[in-house]
Amino acid sequence: MKKDFPIWLKGTIILFGTILLFIILSYGKFILMPLAFAALIAMLLDPISSWLQRYKFNRILAILTSIILIAVILGGIMSLLSIQFIQFADRLPEANAKIQTMSSDLIQFFESTFNLSPDRQVQFLERGLETAINKSGEYVSTVLGATTSVFTTLGLLPFFVFFMMYYKKMYRTFLHTAVDGRNEAIDSVIDSVQTVTQKYIVGMMTVITILGVLNAIGLWIVGIDHVLFFAAFAAILAVIPYIGIILGSLPAIIFALLFTDSLLNPIGVVVVFAIVQFLEGNFITPNVIGSQVSINPFMALVALVIGGQMWGISGMILFVPLLGILKCVFDQVDGLKPYGYLLGNRTEYQVAESTAKSEGD
Repeated sequence: MKKDFPIWLKGTIILFGTILLFIILSYGKFILMPLAFAALIAMLLDPISSWLQRYKFNRILAILTSIILIAVILGGIMSLLSIQFIQFADRLPEANAKIQTMSSDLIQFFESTFNLSPDRQVQFLERGLETAINKSGEYVSTVLGATTSVFTTLGLLPFFVFFMMYYKKMYRTFLHTAVDGRNEAIDSVIDSVQTVTQKYIVGMMTVITILGVLNAIGLWIVGIDHVLFFAAFAAILAVIPYIGIILGSLPAIIFALLFTDSLLNPIGVVVVFAIVQFLEGNFITPNVIGSQVSINPFMALVALVIGGQMWGISGMILFVPLLGILKCVFDQVDGLKPYGYLLGNRTEYQVAESTAKSEGD
């Protein structure tokens, strides 16, 4: 007969466990962040490596080939975007002239509307710039440190991915040995997590591709230059749930304001991204990714805010799929199924078979 602990003890354990988890995530992000990215990439590449091994590839060669393949694909995409960005950067002098014209118009507007002389406006602007410069100086060292950390992480990431893929059987054996007598449950959790993660990543890549095509078609119809850059930029930022595509649309909107003579073009750009956002939230993502990571929107927003606060942009990208993986683990363990239900997007609750049998007895 199963012994239930009092609710106050359960609540205390959960509270301390949550606090400990936040402390570990906060202070251990220097290693946990690259490991999380490496784990997601390793689970994505595992089917490719397994397929190559079936065609008589050596295990090490299959892993290296799959890593090189994704590196070449990402490198090609980055090269195309870099070419578009260079073409866009060539127009910066023209943008500077446009900004100067708009600034003079704004000065005249404030002078006529609020009776502020140009000298007073310049004084206010100088004070604002001085404050901004002083504040920015405080963050220079932080930014440089973050940049160094990013390059270090990118350099180590292939090695993390390789060893995670190479020693995957060892990790499974370790879990079997550490938790004796629950081998089937461990296999079920591992297989379920890997399947969900693979389908989520592939689904997310499909969503990004569809969004990129829709963005490009819409911006081409509006008549904006550098369509490929703006369309791809907005689509890639869609990996950040809910707000990614909004942030990704800002460069195109600003470009349309600066380099077009009519307000219809910026309005058209806003309309294009609004339509794409509506299609993405209501049709594309639900049908492509579906219930693979079926986190309810409220929990996804909470994960988004916590991830952004703790790990920055990386956290906003990682925490939603990691929450989906956590839900998958909860769903496989009878004692944790209520927490999996809380994270999920279904209102009905599925009672565990073992619990139902014990209640019947």
